[in-house]
Amino acid sequence: MRDFVSLMINPVVILYLLLLTGISLYLLKQKRPGRIFIVSAGLWFFFITTPFLPKFMIKSLENKYSQISDSSINNLSHSCDIIVLGGGHTDDKNLSPNNQLSLNALSRLVEGIRIHKKIPGSRLILSGYRGRSELPQALVLFRTALTLGIDSTSMAMQSMPSNTRMEAAEYVKIFGTNKTLILVTSAVHMPRAIMLFRNAGTDPIAAPADFMLKYGSQKSDFSWKPSAGYIHMIEVSFHEYFGKIWSQLGGY
Repeated sequence: MRDFVSLMINPVVILYLLLLTGISLYLLKQKRPGRIFIVSAGLWFFFITTPFLPKFMIKSLENKYSQISDSSINNLSHSCDIIVLGGGHTDDKNLSPNNQLSLNALSRLVEGIRIHKKIPGSRLILSGYRGRSELPQALVLFRTALTLGIDSTSMAMQSMPSNTRMEAAEYVKIFGTNKTLILVTSAVHMPRAIMLFRNAGTDPIAAPADFMLKYGSQKSDFSWKPSAGYIHMIEVSFHEYFGKIWSQLGGY
């Protein structure tokens, strides 16, 4: 059920449904409703390929938690845990561990390592299941961290959970709730991740990474122009909003 609903809220699928419905109605001599659907498809295409709606939706998610500052990190207990949530990987044996990770996962790991290096005595917990791959993502993250100079004795893995709810439950089951916990995941995913970890009985500190929106001093004269990248933003934001509602309803 979840996979079906997730498919139906895909922005490209919505576009196809509007367009095909409009064409079908038009061919069936239902010209007025057919035109309405075709025009709606055109408007929807405009909204998902230009920056206004996609950036608004991503901003509403990413702005909820700021990147954790150095001063905040320095005030934390040295015995804290830093959990890096899974974000995609491959088991391509022709690639090094860091190149087996998706850009999302690599960005999360780098942020986790940055924090870990600033807190001597902290434990880096790497999470992620195997999916359809031979290797669990937790292991690929572990191997990448080793290549980046992290001591194996300061790391732990949880390679069974297949989603964020399960990652939260697995952490509590294995490591308990006594330690200060820093949660590292993509900024757009952080609001839902925090909710799920709190539901599991922890009160993590948010350490968002992998920001989709970045605000530098350099301005583009064509920042309004259409781009396929905005469709991806809509897809990601829809996924997060739907995932949060699904979790609140008790779904997995």
